[in-house]
Amino acid sequence: MKRASLLLVLGLLFGANSFAQQEKYTTYYYQRATLFEQLPITSTDIVFLGNSLTDGCEWTELFGNPHIKNRGISGDEVMGIYDRIDPILKGKPAKIFLLTGVNDVSHDLTADSILVMYRKLVNKIKSDSPKTKLYIQSILPVNDEFTRFPKVHNKTQVILDINKGLKQLAKENGYTYIDLYAHFVAPGTQSFDKKYTNDGLHLLGPGYMVWKEVLKPYVK
Repeated sequence: MKRASLLLVLGLLFGANSFAQQEKYTTYYYQRATLFEQLPITSTDIVFLGNSLTDGCEWTELFGNPHIKNRGISGDEVMGIYDRIDPILKGKPAKIFLLTGVNDVSHDLTADSILVMYRKLVNKIKSDSPKTKLYIQSILPVNDEFTRFPKVHNKTQVILDINKGLKQLAKENGYTYIDLYAHFVAPGTQSFDKKYTNDGLHLLGPGYMVWKEVLKPYVK
């Protein structure tokens, strides 16, 4: 009886620990990440890696290229990508287009702390898949006229500081920095142009078409 009780307690503790580990990120994160573990990447693939902005696009259709693989997860963060990138790097993809950081901004992290995590992610890519061409994309602008995402809409300066750091990080490592930010601000402002967004954070269809044109020379 005592042995059974001990096993029950140990089981409950183990289960609680496993649940706590699983809850490091969202339920959707684990749904997508475990799916991606089952879908192999090859050396001819072009991987689009990021958060909801990446997740929300049909990249293969947009570029008409079956080698493009979408590995975006809505709500993902820099370390979330770090924690799930092994199956991607194992396949030694030809290219990775990386866009992440705005969700970290929403957690009130400083630009410097986000860049430290970003550097760790870039170093892992460089170490584990040195022949992969990495394209570091800037964080997009936000627009405080919208109220749906109050934790990020007023963080323009943080985003600008991160983008400056990302440009330098790309230069230091021999990677390509792509300035998306400049293509999505309303003329004469630092705000996300309302032609391309309906919530001040995510893209409408026309916005993805702009993104496509910016990336086209690099995807080819």
